[in-house]
Amino acid sequence: MSFFLWLLTTYLLGWMVFPIFYRLFPALADRGYSFSKALGLLTWGYLHWLLGVLGFSSNDLGGLIAALALTLAAGGLVLWRSSRKQLGAWIQEHLRLILTVDVLFIIAFGGWAWIRALNPAIVGTEKPMELAFINAILRSPALPPHDPWLSGYSISYYYFGYLMVAMLAKLTGTAGPVAFNLGVSLIFGLTALGSYGVVYNLTAEFFEKRRQALLPAVLGPIFTLIVSNWEGFLHLLHARGIFWETGPQGQPTSAFWSWLGIKDLVNPPSGNSFGHWWWWRASRVIMDTDFQGGSREVISEFPFFSYLLGDLHPHVLAMPFALLVIGAAYGLYRGTDQGGFRWLGLVPLGLSPLYFWVLAWLTGALGFLNTWDFPIYVALISGVYTVKRLQAEGDFRLGRSLKDFLSLAVPLGLTGIMLYLPFYLSFSSQAGGVIPNALYITKGRQLWVMFGPLLIPLLVYALAQVWEHRERVRPVRSALLLAGLLMLLLALSTGLALSLAVLPPHGQYGSLEQLFLSSVSGDSLIAVVQEGLLRRIEFPGTWLTLSALGILTLALLIDLAPRDRSAVAPPRLGPGGRFVLVLITGGMLLVLAPEFIFLRDLFGYRINTIFKFYFQAWIFWSLAAAYGTLFILRKAPFGWTAVGSLLIAAAVGLGLFYPVLALPSKTNQFQREGGPTLDGSVYFETFRPEDARAADWLKEQPLGVIAEAVGGSYSSSHARMATYTGLPAVLGWDFHEIQWRGGGELVYPRKDDIAVLYCTEDWSKAEEIIDRYQIRYLVVGPVERSTYTAGENLCPGGLHEGKFRRHLELAFANQKVSIYTTE
Repeated sequence: MSFFLWLLTTYLLGWMVFPIFYRLFPALADRGYSFSKALGLLTWGYLHWLLGVLGFSSNDLGGLIAALALTLAAGGLVLWRSSRKQLGAWIQEHLRLILTVDVLFIIAFGGWAWIRALNPAIVGTEKPMELAFINAILRSPALPPHDPWLSGYSISYYYFGYLMVAMLAKLTGTAGPVAFNLGVSLIFGLTALGSYGVVYNLTAEFFEKRRQALLPAVLGPIFTLIVSNWEGFLHLLHARGIFWETGPQGQPTSAFWSWLGIKDLVNPPSGNSFGHWWWWRASRVIMDTDFQGGSREVISEFPFFSYLLGDLHPHVLAMPFALLVIGAAYGLYRGTDQGGFRWLGLVPLGLSPLYFWVLAWLTGALGFLNTWDFPIYVALISGVYTVKRLQAEGDFRLGRSLKDFLSLAVPLGLTGIMLYLPFYLSFSSQAGGVIPNALYITKGRQLWVMFGPLLIPLLVYALAQVWEHRERVRPVRSALLLAGLLMLLLALSTGLALSLAVLPPHGQYGSLEQLFLSSVSGDSLIAVVQEGLLRRIEFPGTWLTLSALGILTLALLIDLAPRDRSAVAPPRLGPGGRFVLVLITGGMLLVLAPEFIFLRDLFGYRINTIFKFYFQAWIFWSLAAAYGTLFILRKAPFGWTAVGSLLIAAAVGLGLFYPVLALPSKTNQFQREGGPTLDGSVYFETFRPEDARAADWLKEQPLGVIAEAVGGSYSSSHARMATYTGLPAVLGWDFHEIQWRGGGELVYPRKDDIAVLYCTEDWSKAEEIIDRYQIRYLVVGPVERSTYTAGENLCPGGLHEGKFRRHLELAFANQKVSIYTTE
């Protein structure tokens, strides 16, 4: 029942706001219908959040209905001021499009809900954290929601996606563990719609009748959500012992697997190469090497892996809304001149105030959804704006293009922050600025394992376009431009690294030079920089690949701009083709950036920078690859069609090995003992039934602070009461709170206090801790007894429960778990 309620709610939200997109972006072939469901959810979520944090409504059913009424009113106002007859006529003429989009959504949402129902347990990785956020929002009486793992504080994380999932759960009466799995499935369905919508709008120009593009546009979600990296195919080869031989000592050796250098694949195949977690390796195909030669694992996720893993993480939650921004960017690019205005009376902009504010609101949402995405999509919108002005003005000039870019990027970024300012005022982060990457490089062979299924369609498409326009395209100029960019980035990276020796210490981090050297296991700045330069020469595959792609796309963008306003762009590179070049260039820059810089966090190297940048590059490139594939099949000369189709088919075919092999493995061959279920608490209920009954009791109790055992991150045992009830614990996963708060000042004292609370025999000490954190529920169960064992510094005699029995009320008890209350 919950699935159908979510489906119905999403449809209603989409129709509520469709008139807004219909009016704002008339140049889109689908008038924004493919994006309307995501837009409806975003509008409802924003209004509920804004009214809540400003104190105008509560985080309850009444607040949700009020925001829903405002969402309906916004769409109704636009509809009232528009031509309703014209909209009705459009709907009648495009029923096939509407039906196709809706059927795709049902298939994607329902199909992935079935996958989740076969593997629903919320256990492992960061799933408990995500469930804790959802349940905390469900239990919070007001916004911002309380932090379930740090009582007395609100969530310091980009929680907008969890808020929208919780809103749907509260409106439809869905329990948190079910909402978790429906949330993963809904985001999958909305992402399928977004990628379909982008590709449909881009490729509609290929066909005499737009309805002919309805089926081919399915390549959008296929490339974005299904096609995977080549690790699955490589894993199959490895498991079968291919490229392995027996060495002189009888040991298995392989020059190929050693050269490839992917963790685990460098080791000889074992007897169980397709064990339960074999599919994890596909998200770790990039390996960094520090100065001492030690390996450092880098996260290199791609969408299918993320959904297969089932984590409802911000980079997943943001996907449909990122695609919404891409759709809006194309609508801006295709739109006619909307006039202009001066932002704050200072910066002249060549678009209407309404367009500007809508784009600022959409891109600003990404900062609240997945903060890393915000500057990326501000840059995308600004890049599209710049290319549009280049096409209108004629000859390319670097200075003028940079001015156009910055004239929109700065106002758009600042306005996007302003529209979500309450979030930023309560947000702290582990991010600590930009660190020069003077050592780590991505080996070309590993880059191709990661992006090969997309790179081949992109290169084939770009080469075909350059060949088609060979009389006008001059790659020399774009090559010089790209070479200048590479030299500039290298100089900046090297210069920043060397300057660390003379920069003053930075607060709690001390010497920046020592901080940098420790992050790369180096002993000398000069030696690290020299080693980095040698590696760039020794392993040139990545920058050669990106240079080739960049030269081709930049040449097409620069040289095919009309020389005067009356000129017409070449017919084989229409608006969709030019927009795709922006996506390809944006993806190239995203992959290139971590070769020279990375964002500093508590991990100390580029593990998260690669993760966040490569994931967005996959989105950009997958859309462009879908478009490029359709171009090769329908518009390219016969020779390019024949050869290009074979190359693309081979590349994509290798990229389909992973989903074909991994999906049955993750779902136990599409079977689940007990039958499919969307209830993510099944693991908790099955393996910790006494804890589950205690959590059920706590769910029915008034809001209050929980004391329970504190453990390390990624432990499904620790913080289990806060996770499953939404009540705030004094402290949950300690390292995660340190990441969210940018330090351990709040965390370490609480961890020690909870240990003292459970272990001391002195009631006055325990009472003082209870009063300090206003603890209402104190849990004693197997996790507490195993965590606070005798012999620890703060727990020499082990857990002492007697003081609780003497001084507190035993409000709940079963065979293993007791809950004491202070009120």
